[in-house]
Amino acid sequence: MIGRATLEPPARGYQYPDWVWNALGGYSPAIDPTVFAAARTIGLTFIDLMTKPAVLTAAKAEFRERSGGGIGGKGWVPPLLGKNFKAPIHYRWPEYVTTPRGREWWIPVGA
Repeated sequence: MIGRATLEPPARGYQYPDWVWNALGGYSPAIDPTVFAAARTIGLTFIDLMTKPAVLTAAKAEFRERSGGGIGGKGWVPPLLGKNFKAPIHYRWPEYVTTPRGREWWIPVGA
């Protein structure tokens, strides 16, 4: 979830459909700035963890607290999808077309 562009909702409580969030993941003007900001943040976090022992100790303590002792511990949340889960990859991707109004997308019908 780090570095993914999202749209600001037009009203409190409004939630865009999931496809909007996924579509923004492939739109360079929306995703590039967030990816670069996330990369800087993650990189600097790693430097802090390697150079500041107190920060690493605090991070380990927070992990143990949140997970109930680590992977498999009392508070650990296992993956929510089963091992035999089949990914829904049969959906059509939008295609981009140029119209008199400009560049738009549409979802083609059929195979």
